Amino acid sequence: MHNLPNIAIDIGNSRIKSAEFHGDQISHVRQWDSIAELKQYIPENNKVIICSVSHTGTELKKLFDDFQPFVFQVSSKVPIGLEYKTPETLGLDRIAAAVGADHLFRGPSLVIDMGTCITYDLIIDGVFKGGAIAPGFTMRMKSMNKFTKGLPDVSGTWKEHDTGFPGKSTSESLICGSKEAIGHEMKGFIDHLRAENEDLNVILTGGDVQYFESIIKAPIFVRPNLVLTGLNRILIYNEAV
Repeated sequence: MHNLPNIAIDIGNSRIKSAEFHGDQISHVRQWDSIAELKQYIPENNKVIICSVSHTGTELKKLFDDFQPFVFQVSSKVPIGLEYKTPETLGLDRIAAAVGADHLFRGPSLVIDMGTCITYDLIIDGVFKGGAIAPGFTMRMKSMNKFTKGLPDVSGTWKEHDTGFPGKSTSESLICGSKEAIGHEMKGFIDHLRAENEDLNVILTGGDVQYFESIIKAPIFVRPNLVLTGLNRILIYNEAV
């Protein structure tokens, strides 16, 4: 039974992902449409760790009571330090990504997680130093429609348009403004932090990475499953302590 893989589950705002781990080796990464669908897949007797930004620990324990998972919560022990004034408000996915980055890379690291929101988090000497939270790609496009009377919602049709600068229509301008602004925003964070940390690792993760990795000219690492990797390390750490 000890040879069974660990299963890490990340329930985000818009995606549910899982992966199997034999030690540090990741396999069978999957996305799920619902928790009910995910529960049908989980084998018996595997060690399971779950992280969610949309459910409380109590809710998760009830939802997955058949599997007795390790529910990652703010009170859980982690193998990095946290320098954060309000740790109770710190997203668990941000902590897991930081643990994953600290495990995979030596030296200072900037984790850019491109999900519903974009988070920029700095890890130095095994300590989470804090970061920044900004609107994600879809959120930017939707918000311009929501908070104005005349601008359309292009979040569902943006792939049909030319997204280069300058935009030649209102739809193209909205898409360009959202996409190009994120590119410049990322470059600004990277340049600023590399000026202070010459050997800074930049790690991109999250569901929207595929749309932005090619526009970043600085050396970067793309790790789509960084949160899952961090969750697995957290599970291993707690099994050992």
